[in-house]
Amino acid sequence: MTQFGGSPLAGEDLLVFGGRIFPHADRAEWVEAMLIRGGVVVGLGDAADLRTLCPSSMPELDLQGRTVLPGLIDAHTHVEATAISRGLWLDVRGLEPTAACDVVARATTPLQDGEWLQAQGTFAQALPTKEQLDRAAPRNPVLIRQSAHKLQANTEALRRAGMVHRAPRVGPGVVVHVDEERVPTGLVEEGFHLFPAPDITEHQLDDMIVTELRTRFARAGVTTVYEIPVSVRGIAAYLRLARGGELPVRITLTPIVAPPAGGGLDRIDEWDAADFGDGVDSDMIAAGGVKIFIDGDNEQMFDSKYFDREPRQWGAVTRTLGQLREELICAIRLGAQVWIHAIGDLAQEMVLEAIDQAQSRAGRPRLPIRLEHAANLQLSPKILESLQRLNVIAVPTASFIAVDDGTGVYAFRTLMDAGMRPPGNSDTAGSIEKAPSPWWGMAMMVDRRNAHGLPIAPDEAVTIDAAIRTYTAFSAEAAGLTGVIGSLGEGAAADFAVYPDDPRALSPVLMREVEADLTLVGGRVVWSRSCRQMTEAEDIA
Repeated sequence: MTQFGGSPLAGEDLLVFGGRIFPHADRAEWVEAMLIRGGVVVGLGDAADLRTLCPSSMPELDLQGRTVLPGLIDAHTHVEATAISRGLWLDVRGLEPTAACDVVARATTPLQDGEWLQAQGTFAQALPTKEQLDRAAPRNPVLIRQSAHKLQANTEALRRAGMVHRAPRVGPGVVVHVDEERVPTGLVEEGFHLFPAPDITEHQLDDMIVTELRTRFARAGVTTVYEIPVSVRGIAAYLRLARGGELPVRITLTPIVAPPAGGGLDRIDEWDAADFGDGVDSDMIAAGGVKIFIDGDNEQMFDSKYFDREPRQWGAVTRTLGQLREELICAIRLGAQVWIHAIGDLAQEMVLEAIDQAQSRAGRPRLPIRLEHAANLQLSPKILESLQRLNVIAVPTASFIAVDDGTGVYAFRTLMDAGMRPPGNSDTAGSIEKAPSPWWGMAMMVDRRNAHGLPIAPDEAVTIDAAIRTYTAFSAEAAGLTGVIGSLGEGAAADFAVYPDDPRALSPVLMREVEADLTLVGGRVVWSRSCRQMTEAEDIA
């Protein structure tokens, strides 16, 4: 019996007919009808033939000429962080520092003295200085997060964190910037956990996660999300939602191994699949793997181009090669898939050397190790050869093309030409508004232009069939779920989206705005455009 996590697939009975149903998103072959029993596809073909297998009470979905594609898979994202950002934080994305401060000043006016204000910026955005934020909000602690990696704090926020005058001792990988007198400037990288911002209630977090999954992911045809929670409370929220039958899409959980702290695991040998989804009696949640950070982002990546700096500025490196090797050996023996964040060229080379050493001692892992951010900013022949030889999954992120300055490569074509199968993903924590939609990512892979129209490594463009393969077949394969999700063959989960027309035929400009009419998981409707339109009409009224 086919399973997702620790439970067999389950769901509704349904006969779908009257349109074009594509069992494989990257192929042209289609059928006119699909029979679903208990949330599993059991038949594909002619409507008349399948109807003979159905009782008279079988529920039906008449497509009325519309297109069905398999449910899309986001193979690396941070829904918890995005949900909190969208649900609670002030939006200052793309604003210049002065304009951002004006928005902050207006937002803090009604707040009580000492009440926290948190704001969301975006990649490559110039952040206000500590002094600018102090003038805008002298009575309130303020944090503006550029991304999951970098933030700017004002003096009151630094005071709450105990670092107004001197930077605290921090763990590996965390950077607190200081001025010439060693006084913190408020710019902090990989250190969001240092600030005692107030927690939200379980009910708030649950509601925000469900809303984000439904209105940002399922809305775009996503039926499975490989989630990297950013906190222990986030992990608890997903488990709670799964037990209560409230998750709208399937989730795998991949906790972060410290350092940095707070992501779910203090040590890799604490991992147990049952604690991260497989122990829940639900086919909507499963254990993913474990995530290890090696370096930071932007100026904190471990990259050879920064060797002209002082050694202490060579990047926010969290581990030695030997420490990583031992963690990998432990994970291989536990059967946990490892996802490794490494952005700089030196970080990636160190990771690949550690993988080589670990696999020579412990053997090949149950599922291939993933190298997150491989082929985003560079892909040397040496790194490509190592990825192939060690059977490592390269995981670039197409949505970052939108904010790239023209120096990135996002080498999807080179990877695929080399026989590799990169899984599609958004890697969003709230910085890029449209990143949760795979159609936005696919448009970037095809069109290769950033938000300002600048071409980004246009030779790496791929076809729409190749692009959608990354969000279906490749993503399913990366998690060992081929035949379960990512396609609509017999025995697969009945996870699919209904579109008014075939979105694969659209121009990249229109593809970025694609929205499903219906999204179904296990034959159950989890998103409906008509319900969204009714809700919006009620809000207007």
